[in-house]
Amino acid sequence: MLNTIPLSGGLTLLVEELPHTHSVSIGCFVGVGSGHETNEQAGMSHFIEHMLFKGSRGYPTPKIISDTIEGVGGMLDAYTEHESTVYHAKVADIHFERAIALLGDMLTYPLFDPRDVEKERRVITEELRETADTPSEFVHTLLDTTMWGDQPLGRDIAGTEASIAGLKAADLTAFWRRHYHRGNLIISIAGRITPSQAVALVEQAMQAIPQGVALPPIPTTPQRDGPLVMLEVDDSEQANFALGFAGIAKNDPDRRAMLVFDTVLGGGMSSRLVQEIREERGLAYAVGSDRQEHHDAGKWLVYGSVDPEMLVECIEATMAQLRAIRTHGITAVELDQVKEQVKGGILLSLEDTWSVAARNGSHQLHYGFVIPLEQVVAEVEAVTVDDVLRVARRVLREESMHLAVVGPFDAADELQRLLHL
Repeated sequence: MLNTIPLSGGLTLLVEELPHTHSVSIGCFVGVGSGHETNEQAGMSHFIEHMLFKGSRGYPTPKIISDTIEGVGGMLDAYTEHESTVYHAKVADIHFERAIALLGDMLTYPLFDPRDVEKERRVITEELRETADTPSEFVHTLLDTTMWGDQPLGRDIAGTEASIAGLKAADLTAFWRRHYHRGNLIISIAGRITPSQAVALVEQAMQAIPQGVALPPIPTTPQRDGPLVMLEVDDSEQANFALGFAGIAKNDPDRRAMLVFDTVLGGGMSSRLVQEIREERGLAYAVGSDRQEHHDAGKWLVYGSVDPEMLVECIEATMAQLRAIRTHGITAVELDQVKEQVKGGILLSLEDTWSVAARNGSHQLHYGFVIPLEQVVAEVEAVTVDDVLRVARRVLREESMHLAVVGPFDAADELQRLLHL
């Protein structure tokens, strides 16, 4: 059973007791990400995420921080997204107090030592360069830039080399103070722990976090008109492509129909794209689709990696699948299969304490409450083939279509002629 417990100053605690497990997972969800950053601040949320692992008042070195959790067999990590930064730990239940004390100290008393800032600046610069040197990753950044241009959704969450070079320790500290406070923080816990145990230890660990008011992300401006093709020619052995469309936002009433649409087209080995492009034609090893939903915008895309000589045929086959679903929708059999797939995935996720804590924390942060699993299942069950056809026609529009390609291929005109629905 999920317990939602409001603490002082606007801090929200979620506790889901799972007594059959032997672990406890903790997620600290901060409502700030790349979507809150101006061009000059690009990468700041991600930079701060790195800095919280460099040392805090009670845990002054990276090794002490990592040893505190890894030394007892646990896991400690973090990630930055468009609208949130998440710090999380998973430990045996007997080590919960140790884990929450560490996370509280990291959030409350990061050192931001200028010497560590310079070290981490180099690390993040290398991270950006590694992405640029990895075509299967860089193609997504190229697609975002092609679709969204000069705004948060159009750039790497880690920023740019230029923006990272311009950030000072004082800038990071000021941004952290503006966003890291009780009104912008969700603590989500799942595992072998009672709500009363969690409340006492969370209150103690987070007592010095100040009050504050959460700030919204920067509004997203409309994407560029398409269809557009963007090529990054290199000497890699494969052509990586990402074909993107404007999607839907988090609270859109079509989000369950969008889930079904995405799953049927590219959401697994039985999906249309995998069966056609990989199994039937043998064109690519990696192909699939994905959806991203933000507070006021979204994206849906098809991605893949293919022999450059097969790129045109692969895009042709992809476009044929998109035209087919836009014209005819999906079958009743496909709809039933996806519904069972979604229900099975939900049930399997309940076996892992971090999956439970992550879902609860993310929902609370983005929706203001945790959507009950039964409601999700009911909403998916209510989707009809007509709903999926409507979403297909809503999303698959030429004016919102963009194609990014990274690899040894420079015939943009040849690709451009394929982009029609």
